[in-house]
Amino acid sequence: MWPSCYMYIYVNTTEAELQKNFTKLSELQEKVRNGTETEPLPPELQPLITGLDDQDSDNSVIDPVVRLFLKRQKRMQEVKKRREASLIERFQRFSSKKYYSIKRGFLMTAIALRNLAVGLPPLEQLTREVAYANMKEPETETSQDEHLKEEVGHGEL
Repeated sequence: MWPSCYMYIYVNTTEAELQKNFTKLSELQEKVRNGTETEPLPPELQPLITGLDDQDSDNSVIDPVVRLFLKRQKRMQEVKKRREASLIERFQRFSSKKYYSIKRGFLMTAIALRNLAVGLPPLEQLTREVAYANMKEPETETSQDEHLKEEVGHGEL
């Protein structure tokens, strides 16, 4: 076999193992919610009950697979919420995304033209201007690409 075939098999078996772990965690979470689980959960699985907080993201006690499982669940809930949104909410989200995209393009173009005409400003000023141009609306700090990078990346495992 060629090396690329080995890599292909490795990635697929890793994904299959991850899906199997997610299935086990989902079943365990259902048992805990229904009250049919009699054994106490170990500390690394406690977030299945309590959920994943922002402060837990730095906690090393949480199993990386559990952390990834909870992030995926949260993302799926957000996607479901967006799909079930009313037409007005969808339009507001669409127009907001377009507004910030056009605003960023305009500001970056203005910064670039000013830099061509006048020259580069001090680095601190340029950093502030670019940070302002890259500002996004408060509730959508992470894009879909970043979510996919978090989910697909097996670096946490």
